[in-house]
Amino acid sequence: MERDFDYENNNIVYDEQDPSLERGLKCKNYIICEALLPKWWFECKGNYLCTNCHMMFGTWGSGENTHIGKGRLEISNNLECPICFEIKQCISQPRCEHLVCIDCFKRCYYGENCEGEPIFPYSDVEDEYYDDQENPKWDNDYPLIKIYNEEYNKWHDKNTGKYDTEEYLRKCPLCRK
Repeated sequence: MERDFDYENNNIVYDEQDPSLERGLKCKNYIICEALLPKWWFECKGNYLCTNCHMMFGTWGSGENTHIGKGRLEISNNLECPICFEIKQCISQPRCEHLVCIDCFKRCYYGENCEGEPIFPYSDVEDEYYDDQENPKWDNDYPLIKIYNEEYNKWHDKNTGKYDTEEYLRKCPLCRK
């Protein structure tokens, strides 16, 4: 791959607090991974993909252990996703040309939750909470947990059935590649 100075110049992310400071260069699949690369990345790796995108979507390995993917995934606007049937911005699958929406793609490859799922309000005690939900301290010391549980239950009831296809998302929903 040849160095792409236009890409580098047009995809620099600047610090919001101080726009004169560069934070990094966007991965070519930034819309999916949101990864920033250091300025020296191309000189070291020879591409504009973060390590995660390269390992998940790129071509690497040899012999029977060869992983074949296209690396950079193509984005298209206003298409119907074959999984959730919503008209959204879609992205190509790494091993074929079929398209799915970005939300379904993220659930498939990153296990991310569906759009709109409430976020637990106390990230520092989340594991402890799920290990011992019956502890009365959650009601007394962490009042936002009750609100979170109510919002989560509403969200879950609304989306039950809509995303029950998780086991089928590891491959393209149309060709199973």
